[in-house]
Amino acid sequence: MSRLAKVGLVIGGYVAAIVAGVVAAGLYNARVATLPYDTSGGMYAAGESMYSLAAFLVVALVPTLLGLWFLRGHERFWNAVAVASLAFAAAGLLAVLTPLVFRNATTNTTLLLVELLALSQLLGMPLWFLAIALFALLAPSRKTRRKLVAAAAVELVIGVCALVHWFVPRPPL
Repeated sequence: MSRLAKVGLVIGGYVAAIVAGVVAAGLYNARVATLPYDTSGGMYAAGESMYSLAAFLVVALVPTLLGLWFLRGHERFWNAVAVASLAFAAAGLLAVLTPLVFRNATTNTTLLLVELLALSQLLGMPLWFLAIALFALLAPSRKTRRKLVAAAAVELVIGVCALVHWFVPRPPL
């Protein structure tokens, strides 16, 4: 398959994802239009956006994976993905461990941003782990695969931190 055909296939997949999102929004509007009138327009709009975004993301997963498969032969791309994944996981682990050093960080804006990163890592760990593990399966070389496996291992450590954070009781102050 030519390079142009591969690009066209991936772009066509994303166009299909956009169409799926628009159709999902239309179906949501058709269903909500039959409900009794309420003054919660903002809630309806948020529901519509989440519904259409979910449809878009599910359909967009196919061209994304296809594009990653087509990029298997590009070692520099996969090395950049591996380094970025490792940096992301390491920054997340540092953010998750930051509250052990700084107890009351609510007055410092930088530490509040670090806490936000920590929360996104704690909640998103299953998604990050699965994505990085999928990248490791698709990676073309052993060197790149090792970096991605290391990033996945760091995400598993973050998962253990999440379990400790939410399920281990804290001593009273």
